[in-house]
Amino acid sequence: MMNQDEYLEECINSERRLFLKNSAIGLFGTYFFVNNAYGTLKKAAQEHSLNVMDFGARGDGINDDASAFQNACDYSLKIGGAKIYIPDPVKYYKLSFPVYLSDNTEVFGEGKTTRIVFEDPLFIKGRGGFVIGSSQEANKNFANEWYKNKKNPTTINLGFKNPSQREYLRDNPHFLQAENSLIHDVFLEAKFTNKNARGWGGYGINFVNARDCHAYNIWGSGWTQLIGMGSDVPPETPSNHNCSARNLYVISPDLERTYYSIGFIANSTNCLIENAVQYNPMTPGSMNGSGIATNLCEDCTIKNIRIPNLGRTVTSEGILINNSSGCLVEDIYIGNAKTAVSVFFSLPETLNDKKNNIFNNIEGVNCDVVMAVYSKFNVIKSISGVNSKFIILLKNSNATNNFIYSPSNDVAVSTKLRHRILLDEKFISSQLR
Repeated sequence: MMNQDEYLEECINSERRLFLKNSAIGLFGTYFFVNNAYGTLKKAAQEHSLNVMDFGARGDGINDDASAFQNACDYSLKIGGAKIYIPDPVKYYKLSFPVYLSDNTEVFGEGKTTRIVFEDPLFIKGRGGFVIGSSQEANKNFANEWYKNKKNPTTINLGFKNPSQREYLRDNPHFLQAENSLIHDVFLEAKFTNKNARGWGGYGINFVNARDCHAYNIWGSGWTQLIGMGSDVPPETPSNHNCSARNLYVISPDLERTYYSIGFIANSTNCLIENAVQYNPMTPGSMNGSGIATNLCEDCTIKNIRIPNLGRTVTSEGILINNSSGCLVEDIYIGNAKTAVSVFFSLPETLNDKKNNIFNNIEGVNCDVVMAVYSKFNVIKSISGVNSKFIILLKNSNATNNFIYSPSNDVAVSTKLRHRILLDEKFISSQLR
């Protein structure tokens, strides 16, 4: 019988094989992904190689290595960029504060054996694990003050101005705080100490006002969000452009409270979350609790996601696309959720009949609804369900002007909507293709 580590390794290897198969790439394709789509440093930065051990990191699970990690990142910025190597620790790297990357910095380890534990990643600390960029809530300058004197633990800088909602970094580059930086091949864990035993709120990697930055081969445990890309609650509305997170392995989400176990893309453009798996469910009945979501986004992609057991939380949605246009959601497998995939809008100005959202190859197992539609201008293809009550459910009267490529028997309207429209068959048939 395999032990737990051997079982986990086999699961991860299986998922990697599945990702390659679904992406229709072989060795050449893998090389192309790693060396192009994931981003590379500028040539000058590739000539500088650093090691966190040379900055005082110990990796013994006792000493606080946060300053060593931050000093290495600051030195990279000072010399115009560098590759920062994190060797496998003796036990694990203990970090008590978030670590900030600016421009042209690559931070990398050996994979899931490079274990980094962030203790008490609370809201006051910018929810922090690694932060790429800077924002009002996760502010690099305020973090630097803590690193200097250890007296003020907050990273919340009310004087910092983020872009507003839908004031995208793509179109407003003066908000840029980081570009061309990478994090890969590390295991990130959120751990709350006895004084914060009921704590929650950590983001493993937080992209804020960043452009052309990427994370890949990331293992995570205990995070409210393994990946955060932007935010949507004023005044914390940082934006990102052309950032990505790939090959993500959520061993266990935050069991106290989870926003989006794998990740959230907000107020951003041309960003991507691809090739992700969640191994364990969220706590039944806990607050929030979805897999991945977007809000206030354009041209973003969520692809090749597997969550066999999401968990029946308050929201319990596998994927949510909200107030977004031109997005692609493809190759999704969600189990044990209230809704596998939803599309919604609350702001009519975010709808764009020239930039449809596309949903393709969605499978729900043991879900109440596989695809819930509360919105317009969506192309919906290849939706299937096993032991699920509804395949495609049009939830309200906003669910019009969609292009649904499914048999009529797979499409229904909600009971509430049926009472409001007399000819629900026409309401459905007008959108079938």
